Parts: sequence; structure tokens; C-alpha cells
Amino acid sequence: MDKPFRTVEEQVALLESRGMATDGDTADILLREGYYSVVNGYKAPFIDRNASAAAKDDRYLPGSRFADVYSLFKFDRELRLLLFGRFSIAEETLKTVAAYCFSKAHAGQHEPYLNPASYDAENHQITRLISDFETALGRNPRRPPKRKQYLDHYVSNHDEVPIWVLMKYMTLGQAFKFYCFQPESIRNDIAKTFSALYANCHAKPILITQRRLRLAYDHKKDFRNICAHDERLYCARVAPSLDTAIGDVVKDLQLVLSKAEYVNFLTEYLKMMPTLAKDISPEVMNQVLNDMKMSPVGEAFVVNE
Repeated sequence: MDKPFRTVEEQVALLESRGMATDGDTADILLREGYYSVVNGYKAPFIDRNASAAAKDDRYLPGSRFADVYSLFKFDRELRLLLFGRFSIAEETLKTVAAYCFSKAHAGQHEPYLNPASYDAENHQITRLISDFETALGRNPRRPPKRKQYLDHYVSNHDEVPIWVLMKYMTLGQAFKFYCFQPESIRNDIAKTFSALYANCHAKPILITQRRLRLAYDHKKDFRNICAHDERLYCARVAPSLDTAIGDVVKDLQLVLSKAEYVNFLTEYLKMMPTLAKDISPEVMNQVLNDMKMSPVGEAFVVNE
């Protein structure tokens, strides 16, 4: 086997043989967090490329310490937790605004979200979205729903379930599709509502177009999934260009969060950088910031007053 089981002691010895300094906490950290998650996940900035190529396995830069790798691992975990909370707020806003504009456009209609004529997309896309709604309502015999008390209440006590109630059941990905599949008139109304919300808490209004809003939520959706699945975040890139980084999505958040919420988030976000910089070398820190599209620290993140 080219990846045999190794005891924690053997894992520590392997790191040391490859030029990484360990300490008395290394074994416990590896046992608690896992070699794969910590070392394989966060070793890249510490790798000596030339030495690794010559040895045909990992070799670490002089002065590399396991404690530094673990500091980057913990930083990324805190970053995921911080961003996940804001992505959840952004998700709720999209669901609320999309449901409001959709309901306004279809006032008086009975459960228009189940009518394919309410959408502007390819048939198979609409069919899948409507199937998701039917599953939530318990009307899809092929897919039993995950019971939700608030949906059961509406199904049992009312003649329809409003879209703003059903949206609570939907994932961000499903809500994003719901937005994308709307006719242009409703997408424009949703984007105008976001522009109005932005103007209400900023002195300098901006125009948030439907395309800009779509791209912003497309990125949030993918980065939120990274956070939810506990994957490496700081250097992640997402579709469609595979060039969108954390620094980009942080700036996008200003479009959809209230000013107070964004300032609060940005304060916490920027505080994390000097804390990490105390634990790792300037060279590694510069690489991390570059991977995040955030260098120099904070310069690109000026809150629009």
C-alpha cells in the first residue's frame, strides 16, 4: 500500500524526517484533528518545491514548524465559521426578497410556484425545481419529505402554502435557482429591491443589476458549501471562472448585508489577519493573503459610506 496506516508517533516521525519541526502538542493535535486534515490540507505554503521534486515526496522549507501549519488550519476554521454566519444572513435575504417580488407579481394566484408558466427557463430545470417544491409539500410520491412542523401546519390548516413559508425549507442553491428561473421583469424587481435596501443604509447608493446579483449569489452558494462541508476555504476558487476567491466574495457581501452587519463582519474578518501573522513567517503570510486575493491587508475592503 502506498498510503499505509501509521501510528501517531510514526506520523510525527514522518514530519520530522521531511524537515518540519514538531513539539509536545503535535501528537495530540494529529490524533484529535487528523494528519490528512491538518498537514495535507495546509502544508502547501510550507513546501520546498525544489527539494520535494528531488526527493519525490514532501520536503518542507527551512524553519517550518507544525505549529505554524496548525495555526493556518485554525485560521481557516475560524474563517469558515465567520463567513458561514454571514452567508446564512445573505441566504435569508435572497429568499425573502425573491418570495416578496414573486408573490407581488402573482398576487391572487393559487400556488403559482407550482405552475411552469411562472418561470423563464428550460423545461427540465423548471420541472426539477417544481419537484423540489412538491417534495416539501408532501405531494411527490417518489421523494418523501423531511417533515417540518411549519409546513405541516400550513398544509393542514390552510388552502395553500405561501412561497415565503416554503422558502424556509429550500436550500440556498434552490433559492438561487428560483431567482435565476424568474422572468426578466421579476429578476429586475428583485435586483431593484436589493438596490433600495442598499441605499437605505448607505449614503452613496449603487445600482445592483440582476446580473451582478446573480454572480454574487452564485459565488456565495459555492463558498457556503465549502464552509458547510468543512473544506479548505482560504485559497479556494469557485466557478464559473475558477478565479473567484474569498477576497471577492467578502466584497460581494457588502451588496446584500446591511451596513451595520457588514461593518461588524469586516471588523472581525480583518482582526484575524494580524493574529495569523504573529504565528507564521512573513513569506507564508504573504502567500496566504495572495491566495485570498487580499494584499495588502484591508486595502481592498473600504466600506462605502
